[in-house]
Amino acid sequence: MKFGVRELMFLGIMLAMLAGAYVFVFHTGDVRRAERVRQTDDKLKSLDELQRATAGVRDIDHKLTELQQATAFFESKLPQAKEIDKVLKEVWQLAEANSLQTRTVKTLKSQKMNGYSEQPIEMSLGGDFNGFYKFLLELEALPRLTRVTHMKLDKIQDRDGEMQAQLTLSIFFEPETDGGASTASAQ
Repeated sequence: MKFGVRELMFLGIMLAMLAGAYVFVFHTGDVRRAERVRQTDDKLKSLDELQRATAGVRDIDHKLTELQQATAFFESKLPQAKEIDKVLKEVWQLAEANSLQTRTVKTLKSQKMNGYSEQPIEMSLGGDFNGFYKFLLELEALPRLTRVTHMKLDKIQDRDGEMQAQLTLSIFFEPETDGGASTASAQ
């Protein structure tokens, strides 16, 4: 077989068609495919970020539920404002049950907070230290929320085991609600 001009021209056209097919078909397709792979990867990353954010929202819902349960628990421990005298009577009876003499009881101005109120009470007690210790333990075990914010203990020198205590006790309670406001909200 002889290669002449005609055959060489045919071979050149075939090589040009192959180069054109590579440039216009295969290379362009590879570029498009690479762009689609990049877009798919970007969308997968966005989807992963969305799933992480959604998991955080589910976790927030769970935390919110836990906080609402804790709030309900503590609110159940708050006496009504009208029951504050009953709580004070319980504290007085605890002191007497532990052989403590209540010398003074003075209620201070109550402080209203968001959702609760605090009634500080100054007390002066005297008696045996072991009784005072039992009094504090029983005070802590009360079903109501109470807190000792200040305490001063003095030992009575001439009597062994005797002491005098001055303490400020805070009792937490639900604030009074206005009758008109709750009636209006109920309608």
